[in-house]
Amino acid sequence: MNFIELGPVPANENCAQVGSPDDAEASRCECKVFCRMLERLFPVPMGLPVSYVTRTHAHDFGDYREVSIQYGSDNGAAADFAHQVEISVPDEWDAIARYELVWYERRSAYLRAQRDGSPAPDEIPLSYRGAEPPSLPTGTPFAELLAAHPL
Repeated sequence: MNFIELGPVPANENCAQVGSPDDAEASRCECKVFCRMLERLFPVPMGLPVSYVTRTHAHDFGDYREVSIQYGSDNGAAADFAHQVEISVPDEWDAIARYELVWYERRSAYLRAQRDGSPAPDEIPLSYRGAEPPSLPTGTPFAELLAAHPL
């Protein structure tokens, strides 16, 4: 298998910094959201040995994560697809990715507060009790996403 590193987040966006408090959790969420965004924008054709993966790399100040596109080394169509994705990755988050990042941030805050004794489990809003953000319609502006799915 071959890998092309796409980065931890889109090029013009800020990412979790290695060594900062909670950088591991933040980078995991960012990479998860970035993978989902890429899957929305560049769905892998059926049967093509290609996938979006998060890889962890060692650094002097701690581990860091990046999203990569993994593809079969002996498949020309897979290599072509992977290289096309590499040159087409957007520089910024789309509306759904922005929503998901805020959702993870708020969910994390509720879970931290719960560990500290407040709020009680039944006081956590239902939308944050699951492990993943809600499935959202593509092509919807951020303001409309918030109106339909308040955070």
